[in-house]
Amino acid sequence: MIRFALILALILPLLGCATGSALVIGQVRTAIEDHSSIQILTTMPADAEEIAIVKASSDSGWTEQGSLDYAVDELRKQAAKLGANAVVITGRDTSSEVYSVPVYNSSPIIGSSSVEIVQGIAVWIEPEKVNPYAEETDPYAW
Repeated sequence: MIRFALILALILPLLGCATGSALVIGQVRTAIEDHSSIQILTTMPADAEEIAIVKASSDSGWTEQGSLDYAVDELRKQAAKLGANAVVITGRDTSSEVYSVPVYNSSPIIGSSSVEIVQGIAVWIEPEKVNPYAEETDPYAW
């Protein structure tokens, strides 16, 4: 029984998922099918059209970086649904929690998990104004 509880305590935090939400503040466009094409930016382009405030969180991943990657991917998905072709990152946070799993006739198993939270503004940038040869901005360097 203790072995089962230990395995369960180790696996449950890895079964998390990424979730996201959007608050529409502008004109929604036709959805973009390939969310991986959504650019991640750290500064607002001068001619960007704001579409929505998007937020994503994830407790998935083996590492904090893995959880952050899942959250950024979910941010891209939220933006793609609204027809945005870029997201300007406005914030990032990490929330941690400690949990305890009671074990019959033994000490409880204590574990922890962290949730990566990323927020941004989904925007539309006219394609001719986007430089396809520009270096990608590192979304984690803020």
